[in-house]
Amino acid sequence: MVQVSWLDAMEYCRWLNQAHGPDLPKGWTFRLPTEAEWEKTARGEYGQEWPWGSEFDAKKCNSSEEGAKGTTPGGAYSPQGDSPYGAADMAGNVWEWTHTLKRDYPYQAEDGRESEEGSDLRAERGGSFYDNRRYAHCAYRSSWYSPDGRFECSGFRVVASPIHF
Repeated sequence: MVQVSWLDAMEYCRWLNQAHGPDLPKGWTFRLPTEAEWEKTARGEYGQEWPWGSEFDAKKCNSSEEGAKGTTPGGAYSPQGDSPYGAADMAGNVWEWTHTLKRDYPYQAEDGRESEEGSDLRAERGGSFYDNRRYAHCAYRSSWYSPDGRFECSGFRVVASPIHF
């Protein structure tokens, strides 16, 4: 799904928790990943440059080099493009909203960056089909966007977690 704002993604998580939250382990919730969680999932334990390793390969993600010129179905580059944790499409396809507000690194959860209040800019990660390898790089941080912005190359993923914000 594209052209989804951060606010839309958050509303979807609220709906998902109402509809399917009781199916989760006690104390768990559906939510957007934090920026730090997103990057760890993409890079793995050893901090890879791309989800599959340290050498770029256009055949492992939907970036401008691959030439799809639009979104592809989730998992279209699996398993060869998956992260070390088995997450698909962590590079390219669509920018993904994170839970996180714009703040400088290093990441510190207690500095308010995970607040859901206000209209401050939010982080998107992963690059898109429009973008080249520089932006599909696991460590690349987005230009930051307004939480009500909708873009044809923005989407989101949901995590299930015992952490609540």
